[in-house]
Amino acid sequence: MIDTLLSLLSSIVMVFLAAMLFVNTVEYIGCRFALGSSFIGAIVSPLFTSLPEMIVFLVAVFVAKEETIGVGTIFGQPFMASSLSYGLVGLAAIIGYIMKKRDDLIFEVDRSLIIPYIFVTVLFPLTILPSIIGFHKLFGLLFLASYLCYVWMMFRKRLSGIIEEADDLYICRLIPHPTISMIIQALCSIILLYIGSEKLVGSVKELAIQTGISEMGLALVIVPMATAIPETASAIIWGYRGRDTLSIGSLVGEKILYSTFYPGLGLLMTSWTLDNHAYMSVFATTLISLVLLYYIAKRRIPVQALCFGLIFFVAYVILVFVMHM
Repeated sequence: MIDTLLSLLSSIVMVFLAAMLFVNTVEYIGCRFALGSSFIGAIVSPLFTSLPEMIVFLVAVFVAKEETIGVGTIFGQPFMASSLSYGLVGLAAIIGYIMKKRDDLIFEVDRSLIIPYIFVTVLFPLTILPSIIGFHKLFGLLFLASYLCYVWMMFRKRLSGIIEEADDLYICRLIPHPTISMIIQALCSIILLYIGSEKLVGSVKELAIQTGISEMGLALVIVPMATAIPETASAIIWGYRGRDTLSIGSLVGEKILYSTFYPGLGLLMTSWTLDNHAYMSVFATTLISLVLLYYIAKRRIPVQALCFGLIFFVAYVILVFVMHM
């Protein structure tokens, strides 16, 4: 058991470091080529920043032959963003208010965020239907078409992107040439992601066998913890500083992908067999999204609404890791 936990921890650290390198590279590219304040930045950036989770999914399905872990990864990111990530943003806002970095504990956001939240609220619950009634391929195509519809609507609205500015590449401290640094850091992050993902999937499977916990239940929490932290960190910093629309908007881009594009791929590539953990993810994510949608329509989100999701995260952790449900 100790060896398995150490292997799991090392794989999480490897994937986390790779995700940080990857996100830093993508943000730098977006900033350098002026993609952040355009449609390209709003649509393309989430595709790239969600690739760490996607690599874990592909490795689980095609390399490790562990569909359950791969599908759990797809359901994990929206749940973690809705429960833990928004909760941490709310706590950061409270700290920012205490430290005089914010004027109040109300997030004033642009109503344009209504569109992605409607997509998440309507489409994410539909991801469980194929496991009940079948027609996987048809639903897969439907979800992919929904993503294309979302892209078209965003193009019509010309919503601003997430990336406004980016830090220098980490590797620039060793190699000052920007282009060479960009290429080397991108390659290093992809290699680390692949090796770490393969090790992570194996560790999750072994831990599931030793503890009797569902592979999907473990993957739903563990994988997003390793891959989603870089994006969550950005949202926390923006929330702390009072940049409210950026903070809330930075977390919804990938939720759209995991409500449309990636379920579409999953339905076309796997048998899409779900268990209670996936259903819990859908229930919690949808309920939290409905609450946020209500306040976004008013352009004002109280910090309590953001912290609301922490209840579901704590409850899920207790159910899975303590009660082994």
